[in-house]
Amino acid sequence: MNKISTVNGLDKKFLESLFDSAKNIKNSWPNLEQIGKGKTICLLFWEPSTRTKLSFEHAAKSLGFKVLDFSPSGSSIEKGETFEDTIKTLLALKVDGFIIRHPEDKISLKIEKLLPEEAFFINAGDGSYAHPSQALLDVYTMREECKDFSELKVAAIGDTKHCRIIGSQVTLLNRLGCTDIQFYGPKELLDDNLSPSFSEITDGCMEDRDILYVIRVKNERLKDNENIDMEAFKSIYQINESFIKKTKFSGSVMHPGPINVDLEITDDIATSEKALISTQVENGLYIRAALLSLIS
Repeated sequence: MNKISTVNGLDKKFLESLFDSAKNIKNSWPNLEQIGKGKTICLLFWEPSTRTKLSFEHAAKSLGFKVLDFSPSGSSIEKGETFEDTIKTLLALKVDGFIIRHPEDKISLKIEKLLPEEAFFINAGDGSYAHPSQALLDVYTMREECKDFSELKVAAIGDTKHCRIIGSQVTLLNRLGCTDIQFYGPKELLDDNLSPSFSEITDGCMEDRDILYVIRVKNERLKDNENIDMEAFKSIYQINESFIKKTKFSGSVMHPGPINVDLEITDDIATSEKALISTQVENGLYIRAALLSLIS
């Protein structure tokens, strides 16, 4: 397997191998085996990114890959070149692998078919569909907190409807034995395919949760008829000291970033001892290096 559009095809054996590889990379960083020597990776990001793009770039260079950074702005795309022609051009330039983020849902599945068998590919996020490497690093981070996934209890709160991470994350957690996952948020932002879901935040509702996964409102993906009153959202769903006391949550807080401070979460919670947010970013480097090591 050298193309990862979603986590759907990743079995438990692959996940365990990936997590073991990430742990070894973490322990030996930055003295890594140069498995990418003589190979070239191209980063193609049609949407803004900080954590995903930079961690893939840093991981690739640390493994010995040459890295090309492609930006649609200033490229021949502005002259009318198609996505398909751009990929063909890069293949002709002897690019061996691709890390691609794109706003179109499920375009990663088209990319898989477009690329030759020998070219490797990782979906870095496509629309609201999937973001496999983020889900993998999140689950890896949860694994560091709770070795037995069958005992793990998770709550996700915010815009689960437009979040491309949650579906992938649930698939991975279920595959590893975690089935106790709850979803919270405004009715308009809850994914009908995820249950149990709750719009009301009741006293003590998260007392037994180990992980609280916070998701920002994806304003860039909201439809015209999805108007969210952010002041109302903040008053009910913002993760702050009052929320923590009301829900009696005592576990670890996670957030995939970027954080909108004082919207979905306050700075004091995001930087508290409860928060694993910086750990997620660091683990993203190791997981992405491990992915590249396994599929390139």
